[in-house]
Amino acid sequence: MKRHLLQPVYIIGPTASGKSELAVCLARELDGVIISADSMQIYRGLDIGTAKESEAVRREIEHKLIDVRDVDEQFSVAEYAQLAQEEIKSALDRGKLPVIVGGTGLYIEALIYPMRFASTCKNEDIRAYLQYVCENSGARALHGWLEFFDPEAANRLHENDVKRVIRALEIYLTTGKPMSAHKDASDEPNVIMVGLNAERQELYRRINERVDKMFQQGLVQEALSVGNFGYQSMQAIGYKEFADCKFSVKNGEFCLEDGEEERIKELIKQHTRNYAKRQLTWFRKYGFVRWFDCGELRKALEWIKRQLAK
Repeated sequence: MKRHLLQPVYIIGPTASGKSELAVCLARELDGVIISADSMQIYRGLDIGTAKESEAVRREIEHKLIDVRDVDEQFSVAEYAQLAQEEIKSALDRGKLPVIVGGTGLYIEALIYPMRFASTCKNEDIRAYLQYVCENSGARALHGWLEFFDPEAANRLHENDVKRVIRALEIYLTTGKPMSAHKDASDEPNVIMVGLNAERQELYRRINERVDKMFQQGLVQEALSVGNFGYQSMQAIGYKEFADCKFSVKNGEFCLEDGEEERIKELIKQHTRNYAKRQLTWFRKYGFVRWFDCGELRKALEWIKRQLAK
């Protein structure tokens, strides 16, 4: 591909919709660098529950913003935006295609709307999403996002004042900075963005299958080996569900008591399905996304190639 045709490609959608598979195919064909937009894949050692690509795939294709923090460290959307922009620039400078892939809505938002967002001051969907983020990642993480988007409000509000932190984020995410200082609010970002989805029952089947596979791969050992469920990293789906589990240690292995594995497995499946709904709510507000079914990866790939060739 000619250098002047390169520009970032975004692949978004709910969990288990095939985003990583499409990203790998695209990177293979067009000499790409995959830049993760997943708020949990940044943590070292949390591999199974965050569905990271295998070591073999990551050796074959450059993956960025994976394994950049230890499990006991904090990470904010501000840090993500800075690092992601650096990786995008680095890829372009080397003549490689930046492929940004992930389902963390605020990470995508920070990249495509660095200066402004939507045009209304109330949005029930955004508020619900932020509430879920707080429940999933904790009040400190949510306050970190506010520090990035609205530092003045963050200085005034304590991280435990969750209601007002959510309201402050909702206002900024739906109004942004004054439009007189930036582009007109009616403008859409000039990006190539593909969304993957599936019929509800198919998506749920894929989610359930993924969770079953995670347990087969050793999710129990991975989750319990961390030992501290107070970490930001351990508030994620796939890990937080183990916080109150009953287990013992035999021959250096964690063993769940009878019935615990199925109970936790079903909780993770339920929480993941709920999260997928919220991801779709977030991404569907973008009118410029070209959506494809999860079974249409080749069709999506060809569409991306045509957009890059324009």
